[in-house]
Amino acid sequence: MKYIVLPLLVCIMLSCSKTNADGNKDNIKPVLTIIAPVTSEVYRTGDPLCFKGDVIDDFALNNVQLKLFRADDLDRPVVQYSYSVSGRSFHVEEKTYIPATLSGNCVLQFEATDFYNNRAVVTMNFSSN
Repeated sequence: MKYIVLPLLVCIMLSCSKTNADGNKDNIKPVLTIIAPVTSEVYRTGDPLCFKGDVIDDFALNNVQLKLFRADDLDRPVVQYSYSVSGRSFHVEEKTYIPATLSGNCVLQFEATDFYNNRAVVTMNFSSN
């Protein structure tokens, strides 16, 4: 009995590996496109910030994030959205208001991770008064 169980477990473990339909590991990053806002825009506290973006992957997406940072503190987002996704494409559309804590030079970071943990990041700079 134990001689049958071990090969069966090995087969199950190998079938759960992260390979694409061709049997190869995917190492292609998702493609991110920011549609809005326009680059180098100037905003004031309380102004609406409308974001639109698209993500496409050749196999399957896993996670998409949208973060707003002060340019002098890229470790702590002021505003953050996170989406658990599946499928090959995802459209993000968010509207937020510029908080009082977001002033000066700012960075919008659009990030996606696919099923194979390939990560793509696109950033955009803008100013807030």
